[in-house]
Amino acid sequence: MAATRGVGRGRAPTRQRILDVAERLIAAKGVYGFALRDVAAPLGVQVPAIYKHFDSRDDMLVEVSRRFITLLADQFEAPPTPHPAAAMRRSLDAFVCFKMFHPAYVRLALTDFATPGGGMDYVTLAAGGSFEENFSRGPLAAMHSRLRGLLRAGARSGDFRRTDATDFYRIVKAALLIRLVFPNDRLLLRRPTPAEVRATQRWLWDIARRHLARA
Repeated sequence: MAATRGVGRGRAPTRQRILDVAERLIAAKGVYGFALRDVAAPLGVQVPAIYKHFDSRDDMLVEVSRRFITLLADQFEAPPTPHPAAAMRRSLDAFVCFKMFHPAYVRLALTDFATPGGGMDYVTLAAGGSFEENFSRGPLAAMHSRLRGLLRAGARSGDFRRTDATDFYRIVKAALLIRLVFPNDRLLLRRPTPAEVRATQRWLWDIARRHLARA
């Protein structure tokens, strides 16, 4: 990865501003819907200036994906509470906010799922391994460990039935991704309202609660 160069005073480093613009373009146009000239124009620079910071367009998108992985790694950091159900709901509320306020990451995740064995698996490259490998090692391992611990605590307290953490993560992740893109992707094209965020949080919690309910 190319090293960061020239930083102007009083504003974000150029490398960071390039990634900010790339995120907005991914959310608005999709991962493959824009060119480097679209990144350069809002910054008032020419495309060669971007190559001072990134080796290629793919290099830039892997770096955007690293931002995604860094924030994803912080998920399911349950707040201190003796009630696992309350902790799970707060964790899922935070997960919803993470996705809704970072729409580029929704599109990047879906692109990775759509490119098996070909194309650029940007998120996988950023994570340093496959999604499966990150269950036990890599930057997402701690997040998955926290989720397993939260589910075990809920089973011990009687709040949840015993459930596989991978299955639970599949359900909440898949449900939320589809909610945000089907039957339309309007929520990715603008900042969501507080009411839309709350509605999505209630919807995801209802799905999770029904899955975790004891028979």
